[in-house]
Amino acid sequence: MINLTAFLRQNKVDFEFLEKKSTHHASEASNASGISLDKIVKTLVFVDQDSRPLIAIVRADSNASRHKLESCSRSKSVKIASDETAEKATGYPTGGIPPVGHKKKLPVYLDRAVLQNEYVWCGGGTRTRLVKLKVEDITRLVGPEMCDISA
Repeated sequence: MINLTAFLRQNKVDFEFLEKKSTHHASEASNASGISLDKIVKTLVFVDQDSRPLIAIVRADSNASRHKLESCSRSKSVKIASDETAEKATGYPTGGIPPVGHKKKLPVYLDRAVLQNEYVWCGGGTRTRLVKLKVEDITRLVGPEMCDISA
């Protein structure tokens, strides 16, 4: 597993962790932490028609639109990756995947609505942790393509 703390320090990122009970979905994380869904982002791993992984980052108060993601990523089709595929591609378990510091360099598509927040809470590398990051640090570290991908 990747050491998220070391990655964030190495890249001079201002961050804060919040420990919580183990959760798998953003709604559960919101309930467990008391942080509203519009302040949380989901890092979702999809695979395209050739089984290549790609990442969609959307606010937790919305869902990623497969149709919009296909259009933005110029893919014939995309579907949500299995937990195993997501963990193999990112180095983190689903429910704890941060938007940065992945094992492999993956194409990242960031929903424009995320840019409305200065800070967001995201998967903190495990299912028992959230991490607070500046949106500008996320965009600096992953160089995402900005799209309208929320459903």
